Amino acid sequence: MMFKVRILPYGELPDEVKSQLCGYVHGEFILIYHKDKLIFWKSDDIEPEDVGFCRDLSWVPEIIDEAYKLGLEDGNSLDYID
Repeated sequence: MMFKVRILPYGELPDEVKSQLCGYVHGEFILIYHKDKLIFWKSDDIEPEDVGFCRDLSWVPEIIDEAYKLGLEDGNSLDYID
């Protein structure tokens, strides 16, 4: 797979991300890989006391995957050329 999206808690993060966090360990983290290389990561910044608000970010990987598929379709089409 050329493109992969993962959502992980702090404890499951690769060391290359943990080393950049300055001690932040709360919330979930989205990691985006292209050709097995980490190209983007971001935290949702949800502190433990805010978890009760049920902020659902599970849609993010699906949206990114869908955008990627659409980009592939566009890239394989000549319709976008004026």
